[in-house]
Amino acid sequence: MKKLAILIILIFIGIQFVPMDVPADVPTKAVNSIEAPENVQAILDRSCFDCHSNHTIYPWYSNIAPVSWFTKHHVEEGRKHMNFSTWASYEDEKKLKFLQKIPKAIQSKMPLSSYLIMHQDAKLSDADKEAIKIWATEAAFDLE
Repeated sequence: MKKLAILIILIFIGIQFVPMDVPADVPTKAVNSIEAPENVQAILDRSCFDCHSNHTIYPWYSNIAPVSWFTKHHVEEGRKHMNFSTWASYEDEKKLKFLQKIPKAIQSKMPLSSYLIMHQDAKLSDADKEAIKIWATEAAFDLE
């Protein structure tokens, strides 16, 4: 049992030397970022931008493997699916699809429960969800 514990500790120490190449971040708002009313923008900043923009804030624990790998994967997947920082570069058809999916996504799975474990402030209240739903519906209507 003691050998197993030592082995686990050595593996944990060893994996710290595996570098995490984090996706590139931009510290300030990008020119082609999504535009939304101030109240909705505040919700997106707080609850969505860590994974769905180039404005990720990496907390201290995201530098510790294997958490770093998990964090990197989620950010890459979030940005690959939809990146609010590159919103203006999307074709209107793609924007429309995203806007139509956002209300259902926030109702069923977003933000991810695994993210909310360490980011309780990102939890969406019913009022937050309603504000995003109204904004997304109006923005989609404007694109149609």
